[in-house]
Amino acid sequence: MTGLRRLLVVTSILALGLLPVVGYSYGTVGHASQQLRLLASELIPPVLNSQALTVRVPELPYVILDTESQAFRRQLDVLVDEGMLEREAVVAEQRELTSQGWVTRNTAGVQYLPVTGQLQPTIRYGDAVLLRLGEITLDPQTGGDTQARISFSWQVDDLKEWVWAPVFDGDDRLNQIKASQESPIPGSANLVWDPQGQIWRLNGLVPFAGQ
Repeated sequence: MTGLRRLLVVTSILALGLLPVVGYSYGTVGHASQQLRLLASELIPPVLNSQALTVRVPELPYVILDTESQAFRRQLDVLVDEGMLEREAVVAEQRELTSQGWVTRNTAGVQYLPVTGQLQPTIRYGDAVLLRLGEITLDPQTGGDTQARISFSWQVDDLKEWVWAPVFDGDDRLNQIKASQESPIPGSANLVWDPQGQIWRLNGLVPFAGQ
């Protein structure tokens, strides 16, 4: 095959989208770069909402006894006050090993339940907003896949008022989210090229880069 014919074949393959157009310095080239940026801007916010802005409620019902640490209990009580969980008093039997042998004691506590009609609540406390998409760079994989890494910064809008309750002050990430309007949060995402589907897929996301 002559050099000219080989060039025409390669050009046709790229034009048909059979291979991702990816560079090593800025990531993708020209129109392909803008397409990948647009795709990333659509894929990243929903995952941020799920990973970084959703309360990880334990499987319900969940019991905390009076003899256990009360810090998490106070946080769950805030969700109860906001109508997102229900709570009821319980008494549980606890077996303790004493110098006289095993002793059974009745211990008071509380049980947290989903609001009537819900199985397991999904509690979101804000909306992720992308502020800037940075460089797109190629991240070679040993398996031969083409993966692109993109940095970004984001902030949170419509932050729920209950997150400002003093019981959450010790949560470093939540404090970072609260301050995101003044100090945007850096993150990064990986997108991998699916040669069968001929599309880029979000393959991993780090909401808080450097942590």
